[in-house]
Amino acid sequence: MFLRLLKGQGVKKYGAALLSGPKQVAEVLKEFPARCAGFILPAEQDIPHGILPEHCTIYHLDNRIFRDIDIYGTDRPILLVKVEGFPQWSCENWPTGCTLFVPFQDPVNVGAVIRSAAAFGVSRVVMLKEAAHPFHHKSTRVAGSTLLKIPIFRGPSIMDLAGAKVPIVTLSSKGRDVGGYRFPSTFGLLPGLEGPGLPSGLRQSISLAIPMAPGVESINAALATGIALYLWRSALDRTH
Repeated sequence: MFLRLLKGQGVKKYGAALLSGPKQVAEVLKEFPARCAGFILPAEQDIPHGILPEHCTIYHLDNRIFRDIDIYGTDRPILLVKVEGFPQWSCENWPTGCTLFVPFQDPVNVGAVIRSAAAFGVSRVVMLKEAAHPFHHKSTRVAGSTLLKIPIFRGPSIMDLAGAKVPIVTLSSKGRDVGGYRFPSTFGLLPGLEGPGLPSGLRQSISLAIPMAPGVESINAALATGIALYLWRSALDRTH
C-alpha cells in the first residue's frame, strides 16, 4: 500500500498520502494532527517522545523496504496523511477574490502553484480533470503543509470552463501585459496547460501575459501563475 501511495491513483484508492522531509512533517504534526494517520520509520529508529497524536499508527519497516518508500533519501520518518475527497466545485457560488483553476499535469507544477495560492490568499483552488493529484508525492514535496491550508475543490475539464458567470482571466504568452491590468473583485484565474495552452473556447476571454526578454518564448506555467497572483495581491493590499 505504501508503494502504491507514490502514485496519484494510489492516493485516490486508499485516501492517504506520504509526506516526507523533517520540516514539513513537523509542521503537519503540529498544525493538522487530525489529518495524521501514521508514522513510518526504519526498524532501528525510535520516535521522539510526545510528538505523535494518540490515534497515529506506528509502522517500523525493514530498512530495505523503508528505502523503497523514502525515495528522496531523507532517512527520516515519513508521515501518513489522510486525504479526504475534494468537494465538487460549483459555478453558481463565487467567493470574493481569486478562484484558481489548476490544469497542470506535472505534479511539481501542481505543488508549486498551490504553495503560491496559499501564500497570496487565493479563496479556493479548483483541480481540473486534466491535473495531477495534488497529494502526489512530487506535489507534496513542493507544497508541504500548504496543501492543508487552502480549500481544494474537484472541477470539470478545462474544455468546460467557457461561459462562467464571473470573469475568467487566462494566462497566455499572447495576452496583454499583466502589469497594467486591474483585477476584478471576484474572478477566476486560469493558466494554460503545459504545452497545449488554452482551448479555443477560452481564447476570447481576458488574457494576460508576463513580459519577458526578447528571444524568450515562455516561462514555467506555475511561475507565471505565481507572478500574476503576486501582482493581484499587491494591488489588493494597496486598496485597503
